[in-house]
Amino acid sequence: MNYVANLRRFGILSSIGLVAMLGACGDDDKKTDTTDVADTRDGSETTPDVTEETTPDATGEATPDVLEETSPDVTPDTTETTYATLTFSIDDSANKTFTAADKLVWKGSMTYNAATNVATFDSSWGGGSGPYAPLWDDGPAPGGHEKPGAVAGDGIWTLAVKVATPTADQTFEYGAAYGDGAGSWIWNGNGNGTVVVPAGSTGQVDATGMTISKHGTIDLLLTLDASDDGANLDPTFQGVTYNAYKVKGSAWGWGEIAMVDDGTKGDATAGDKIYTFRMSDNLGKHDGLLKPGDVAQFVFVFDDSEYKGGVDAAIPLTQGVAAWLSDGTNKVEATIANLPTGDKNTYVEVPTKVEVSFTVDDSVNKTYEASDALEWKGSFVYDDATDMIAFDSTWTGPYVPLFDDGPGPIGHEPAGAVAGDSKWSNSVWVSNAGGDFAYGAQRAGGSWIWVGGDGTFAVSAGTLAPIVAPGLTIAPFGTIDLRLEIDVSNEGQSLDPSFQGEDYTDQVEVKGSAWAWGEIMLTDDGMGGDLTAGDGIYTFLLSEHLGKHDSLLKPGDQAQFVFVLGSLSLEYKVDGIPSKTGISAWLIDGGIATPATISNLEGTTDQNTYVQVPE
Repeated sequence: MNYVANLRRFGILSSIGLVAMLGACGDDDKKTDTTDVADTRDGSETTPDVTEETTPDATGEATPDVLEETSPDVTPDTTETTYATLTFSIDDSANKTFTAADKLVWKGSMTYNAATNVATFDSSWGGGSGPYAPLWDDGPAPGGHEKPGAVAGDGIWTLAVKVATPTADQTFEYGAAYGDGAGSWIWNGNGNGTVVVPAGSTGQVDATGMTISKHGTIDLLLTLDASDDGANLDPTFQGVTYNAYKVKGSAWGWGEIAMVDDGTKGDATAGDKIYTFRMSDNLGKHDGLLKPGDVAQFVFVFDDSEYKGGVDAAIPLTQGVAAWLSDGTNKVEATIANLPTGDKNTYVEVPTKVEVSFTVDDSVNKTYEASDALEWKGSFVYDDATDMIAFDSTWTGPYVPLFDDGPGPIGHEPAGAVAGDSKWSNSVWVSNAGGDFAYGAQRAGGSWIWVGGDGTFAVSAGTLAPIVAPGLTIAPFGTIDLRLEIDVSNEGQSLDPSFQGEDYTDQVEVKGSAWAWGEIMLTDDGMGGDLTAGDGIYTFLLSEHLGKHDSLLKPGDQAQFVFVLGSLSLEYKVDGIPSKTGISAWLIDGGIATPATISNLEGTTDQNTYVQVPE
């Protein structure tokens, strides 16, 4: 047996092994007889082959003439193949619909040898059938097959394969698929992924993976109008009878789904030759509804022909095609476009924002104008460049300016608004990822004009329909006056005990909802409604402090107020609640003053004191 030749065939022969082997095995090509030299490694034969001829030695005895066997010059092949490690992952941790039975694979310009765990470049992508490298969720080696650091059972499927160290940079293209023959393509990138293994690399190279986002709540409906012998389709497809209309798309693994014209599954009218596909009726194990930001690509198939043609036969067509999105409550028509690069598939993008509007209606009194700078103020910050609001719990602004200039594109108001009608509004955008907002309204100088507790609006996750935040209607001016008194005489002995013992002379103010919460300095001089000068009883009379946009009260009004006392301008509150001790109120109608009940708001954060005007 020629062991040297056998080792050379495998290309694995060290210099030490070679010497050992040559010492035990001769070179058949150099032998002078036909007898094999025994393999002495197992000790079964210990005598070398000798010739039958003998030659006498000096003693005259015949000594066997042993033929010396020689070895040819052999240059051992000591080059060992080195490898880089390629990793890839598919993160399904949000939905966890994939199992080992689904046969997830990394499909690309490579073929995979499971016995050696080696991936080899193949520009044909294995002819479309691989074999491709499988993904695992069993943890890293030695127990599993995943890349270093992976965690078994976490829904993140990974792999780590070997690639022979290239002599020049090697680029691989790839995507992802599952199922028998890797037939279900699920890669969600725009174009194939790419990864470069640098020349000479023996380290780890991480290919950009894929994350399967949490399934959404937005449905997609597509229609194809094949009526009138295809008159509404591209001319290339007119006048042809097709047996089946199908659609394949990225949101359902590119499987071809038959469209219906039978009045079911979202189809409006049976037999009208307008074929319909509704995504929610065709979801597979790994499919989910859409969410904000999703790009749902699709291509129609007529029998076995894709609906492509026109100037570029490779570009899907849009004639006769329509799309709608539904959030479960609202259905809105969607724009169909072609991807600018790659396959240029037709697609629908789910909006990531929704319109929200707000209005202050001053159409009865018409006292507001642009110079009053009305604003929608709330738990949000406004970006004029993007025309969007984003949640901000600090209420620090910038706020949303209000206009009376009509709807866009010329104006800022929502659709249907009329310029110059004294209904001040704005239409802005907010993310439809979901959230709750609180708000009110103010005018120039930060004068708060909102009446009642804060307004609120909610953005449901994935909502598509415009949101109208409840606005403020400024009621007609009234005729009922309000007088407030607070007794701070004798160092506040009539006040709550926590405010007694201080001289409040000329240090009394009041702020309230009926005058936009501006702080008014009160006097004790027998003027402006004050009955007796110098008695320590400070008086506020609404009619004496009306501004441009203020009015007397009317039946049903709730006039909130808070007194502010002392050199430190402390609000007259005890444990955060405005005190009623030492305060009196009257409503004056037609010159007749009637004592009014002072109460505290309940169930609100501010719990202001207030007077309610009877209906």
